[in-house]
Amino acid sequence: MSRIKKLAAIASASAAATAIAVAATAAPALAWTAGPYTANLSGNMTIDAGTAVTCSGSTLSGDLAADGSLTVTSASISGCPASVTPQNLPWTGSLSGGNATLSGFSVEALGCTYGGTINGTYSGGDALPATVTFSNQTVHATGGFCLVQSVTLTATYVFSQ
Repeated sequence: MSRIKKLAAIASASAAATAIAVAATAAPALAWTAGPYTANLSGNMTIDAGTAVTCSGSTLSGDLAADGSLTVTSASISGCPASVTPQNLPWTGSLSGGNATLSGFSVEALGCTYGGTINGTYSGGDALPATVTFSNQTVHATGGFCLVQSVTLTATYVFSQ
C-alpha cells in the first residue's frame, strides 16, 4: 500500500473514531422508557391519624414519559379497616434524580377528603422496575366532614412496565 493510501486509511479511521466519540458524548442522559406503567404496593400502606391503620393493597397505573414525568390515571386502595377511595384523578408527578413526587394526590375516607403533594425517593436507577417509597407524608383535610385535619401516609410501590 502506498504512503498516501496508508495516510488516507489512518485519517479515515481517526475520523470515524472521532465521530463515534462525539456521538457517544452527545447522547442524552439516561431516560426512562416512555409508556404505560403499573405500581403495586409492596408491604402495607400505613395511614396515621393519631392511631395508625394499615391497608394491604394498592395499585397505581398511568403513563411515564422519557423525562420521568408521570400521570396516575387509575388508583385503588384496599384492605383497610374503612373504605379509602382515590379522588380527582389524574394525578401528576415525576421520578427524577432519585426523588419521587405525586401532585394532586387525593383520597376520601370516612367522609373526609385528604390531599396534597407527597414526596418520596426511588431506587433502581432511571429504568423500571423502580421501588418508590413515600415515608411519613402529611396530607391535609381538603373537604368533607373531617374529625382529623391531617394524616401521615407511608407506602412503598414497585413501578414496572
